[in-house]
Amino acid sequence: MPILEYTRSHGKCLTYTIAYDEGKYFIQQDNRLKKAVPDALAIGIAPNEAKAPLMLRMAIADIEALLGMEE
Repeated sequence: MPILEYTRSHGKCLTYTIAYDEGKYFIQQDNRLKKAVPDALAIGIAPNEAKAPLMLRMAIADIEALLGMEE
């Protein structure tokens, strides 16, 4: 599973670790799980569309908007 370090562009500008793959992604900050999306169907994405690049973009959008997590 690929891993990327991402720093939020506004707010406290904290750095998050994103682990992502086809159909899933996990966001951590300081080794604490902030958000888990273990199945693309849970967020309404068909498995054939849930490719790794899309999962990464969704994780980054969640971080920027703080969707489903706190800063």
